[in-house]
Amino acid sequence: MTGLPRVAVLGMDTATAAATISLVDGGLAVTAYSPGHVPLPAHARLAAYGCADRVVAVSTGTLRLAAGSATAPPFEVHGVRADSQTSMASPGPAAAGAEAGDLLGVFDAVVLGDGTDGLGPGGPGSPRFGGVFDLAASWVFHVGGSPELAGAQGRWIGDYLRGRYAPPDLAAMSARPALLGRSMRGGVRAELAELDHELRAGHARAARTGYRLPTPAL
Repeated sequence: MTGLPRVAVLGMDTATAAATISLVDGGLAVTAYSPGHVPLPAHARLAAYGCADRVVAVSTGTLRLAAGSATAPPFEVHGVRADSQTSMASPGPAAAGAEAGDLLGVFDAVVLGDGTDGLGPGGPGSPRFGGVFDLAASWVFHVGGSPELAGAQGRWIGDYLRGRYAPPDLAAMSARPALLGRSMRGGVRAELAELDHELRAGHARAARTGYRLPTPAL
């Protein structure tokens, strides 16, 4: 891989829409795939930021992910692309006889939403750092929750992929499946504050190594 990684976002709701906007704002090449129609609130959010054309509508039940190895990129996105001029169309299930699993794109990193986390190599229960970095597969990430939180998670992922953030070692990551640990008191504000704290620590780590672009573990 040369240059910045290509990113696929699988699933489309207000959370993944917010993460998509953050990734695009970070200068990354992003394509989002929506299983079925794009919900109106998600489309409105994307359109407001000029990102609606980043979404590809895929017929319901056909979206899937394949990896170059069991736990590392490149990632292939397969599905049946909806035959529509706009992502606001409402694609139904693939027609009988359609060739489900057409190759839609090849990507270096994948972001999964609440409705698509089962598509990842590690499944919906994969171990994670901060609820975002998948520890079962390199360069698989997860976002969810409120749009505000998912947008911040998207910036976190973007900073990492651009070499502006360096995560702690694997042992430290494994010990923090959620940034707030067992306590969720304080809600989204507390989560955002803890994410910001981790970003600042990761920015300092990245600075010490000269802001090197990350490479996926093979």
